[in-house]
Amino acid sequence: MAIIRLCFSLVLTAMLLILSLSSISPISAQDSGTATYYTPPYTPSACYGFEDDGVMIAAASDVFWNDGGACGQMYEVSCLSGTNEGTPEPCLGSGSVVVKIVDHCPPGSCRGTIDLSQQAFQSIADTDAGVINISYQLV
Repeated sequence: MAIIRLCFSLVLTAMLLILSLSSISPISAQDSGTATYYTPPYTPSACYGFEDDGVMIAAASDVFWNDGGACGQMYEVSCLSGTNEGTPEPCLGSGSVVVKIVDHCPPGSCRGTIDLSQQAFQSIADTDAGVINISYQLV
């Protein structure tokens, strides 16, 4: 009888451990790439048509567009460095901004991993840089 209680206790403990671990949110991994920017008007967009989503927005490249699956997702984008010698230290302030994906940056015309609105870009980097090295993560 003691063995049955011990086995039951071990099974119950294992189940509780599994349940508690499954409720822990995974940490979003950071990826690296490049960011560019685009200028107004920001509508229409591939995700929301003529809906105004403010200015802290971005267009996703095919790297994470996922056939529109990126629409509405929020990303934290951090400036790491410049990509050219023209503006060797373009990063400003905290160097990070959170943006909402509202558009697609199509192959052929897309020069970066993420195309930030001009306002989002200039909050983390000097726009004279044009393109910056970044880290980004889903938030």
